[in-house]
Amino acid sequence: MISLPVGDALFNYRVAGVAILNGKILLHKTPSDNFWSLPGGRAEIFEFANDTLAREMLEETGMQVEVGEMLWVSENFFQYTGTRYHEIGFYFQMQIPGLQSQSDFLGSEGAQDLLFKWIDVSELQNERIYPAFLAEELAMSPLRMKHFSSGFIDLDQ
Repeated sequence: MISLPVGDALFNYRVAGVAILNGKILLHKTPSDNFWSLPGGRAEIFEFANDTLAREMLEETGMQVEVGEMLWVSENFFQYTGTRYHEIGFYFQMQIPGLQSQSDFLGSEGAQDLLFKWIDVSELQNERIYPAFLAEELAMSPLRMKHFSSGFIDLDQ
């Protein structure tokens, strides 16, 4: 995975998917997190971003996904579990063919549990979602390509 230590910080190259179905968006978090994010993960070296998303979804959920068009590029600076991050994120439209249910479910990232939840897009303003631009952008119809950059955010707060 592309996660490089640089001094006392980490650089991450992350890819995430935007799956909206019946007015709900698929989000995930670890049980200890106090915020939600879009599912995805870090790219491997020489792996195309769309392949990263398909691989991460299969590993974390067991679901095959279809990766669509890129929506957003995001540059984020944040602190998480005491570590400072500089993250470049690519966000793609994503379809989940054959999805049987929009019930909450558990997935995993290695030994770490992941909670997956379908949240109504109209209720995103009531949730803590990271990166911060997501709640506003996901409420747009149609979704549009855009670049985002944010100042430093402490996710441990």
